[in-house]
Amino acid sequence: MRALKALSKTAAVAIIIAIIIAGLAIYFIAAQHGATTTTTTTTTTTTTTTTAPLQTTTTTTTPPQTTTTPPATSPTTTTTTKTTTTTTGAQLEVLQIGTSKIHVPRDFYNFVQQVREGKIKVTINFWTSMMPFEVKGIQHVVEEFMKEYPGITVKYTGTVQNMEQAVIAGVMAGDTKNTADVFTWAHDWTGELAEGGYIIPLDKYLPPQTISDLQSQFLAAAFSAGVYKLHVYGLPWAGEAIALVYNKNMVKNPPTTFDEMKAIMEKYYNPQNKTYGLAYQIDPYFVYPFVTAFGGFYYDDQTGKVGVNSTGTIEGIKFLLQNVIRYEYTGDLGHETQLKIFLEGKAPFIITGPWDIPAIKQKIPNIGVVPIPKIGDKVPHPFSGIKLLWITKIATTNKYRLYASLLFVMWFSLNDDTLKYLVDESGFIPVKITLVKYIESHLNDYPIVSGFIKAIAYSIPMPKSPNMAKVWGPVANALNAILTTYSEKGLNAALNMVPQALNEAQKEILKALQKSS
Repeated sequence: MRALKALSKTAAVAIIIAIIIAGLAIYFIAAQHGATTTTTTTTTTTTTTTTAPLQTTTTTTTPPQTTTTPPATSPTTTTTTKTTTTTTGAQLEVLQIGTSKIHVPRDFYNFVQQVREGKIKVTINFWTSMMPFEVKGIQHVVEEFMKEYPGITVKYTGTVQNMEQAVIAGVMAGDTKNTADVFTWAHDWTGELAEGGYIIPLDKYLPPQTISDLQSQFLAAAFSAGVYKLHVYGLPWAGEAIALVYNKNMVKNPPTTFDEMKAIMEKYYNPQNKTYGLAYQIDPYFVYPFVTAFGGFYYDDQTGKVGVNSTGTIEGIKFLLQNVIRYEYTGDLGHETQLKIFLEGKAPFIITGPWDIPAIKQKIPNIGVVPIPKIGDKVPHPFSGIKLLWITKIATTNKYRLYASLLFVMWFSLNDDTLKYLVDESGFIPVKITLVKYIESHLNDYPIVSGFIKAIAYSIPMPKSPNMAKVWGPVANALNAILTTYSEKGLNAALNMVPQALNEAQKEILKALQKSS
């Protein structure tokens, strides 16, 4: 019995010791397992896309976000952790274009060196829709680019008719052989093309440091023209806005106020002798400075508000009738007729943009350019159009094609020598800060360009939203109705009609916007 009890005690002690040992083992195993699973949470996702990204390294104090697109045909694994540093690719290198230094990913930098040496061969298509003298200048720029980067062939055939629709059709068809990889136009196409997925956001393929470096190179208004819904879709290379062009043979000193301008217009206005105070195309784009001077607007890009029948717009159009149109030849208020009047010396002024300067200088070499003068304390703000370089979705079908397109867009917009060539030979108005400063320091050499730069400084960029397409037509119809009444029934009848015509335009626009939403 004692032996049994002794055995039981011994067994009990052994059992207790075994339990303690097992418990300690479990504790240490659990502790080790917890050290590997509780302090870091890892989520892995696999995504396949059609384009190889420019890889970047990003450091952040918050959980990192994915900023690049995985490459074509092979899945990429992206790991996100609660650490403060995430590495998604190579380091950045400094790429110098003209006087500009841009940080770019090493993979892209290496590509640039290889195409400069001709070790990589790639072809891209470049489209424009321009006048013949402009095409000549662009052709020179394209040739200079290919001299510097002989590995890249840029196919440029000059003006493409109906370019926007041609781009859309080509991208939709996936026509990689014939569709533009890069094309340029005024920035107001951005919204429609971005919404349709026809152009690519550059910040999807370039890291934040590259985008920041690029932004610092341009006038703020010019760079912002390429931004749509917080993404950078295009890089600017030139700008335009209408201004007051005067014949120095008829006007010794340019007017600084509208009252001074009006006095000069009255001096020359004599329709019986076929002389007028002003040559001025009348349409929604051209009359906008007088609309904005009184606080009016057509469409607000930020709020989506329509202001066609606002008090300011009504007052601006009435002022236009009373103080501007009355000094014009009203038999034809279109571009060609009004330009001809100025070219023939039948008016001291014309309100137009830089696109008309080459034709004007052939007939009247001695001209000046100033912003449209203030109306009392009211400042006329013309629309501005910023010429952007966009890259289409077609370019993303091949890594080298994408890289070549990115390089061409950056080089075109940053190369001081070629930008100056376009200023000197084609009269384009620069928006790169170094070129603007250069012109400011050489005003005697660039009186016309500097005048348009000042006009751009006063300008309001045209809305980028696709909704603006529904605004132009109704406003044009309202203006035509008002001008018809002016011609047939006189000034007072036209003034009385202004609110009615603009109210009808407002209703038509709102109805169209509601239908499309």
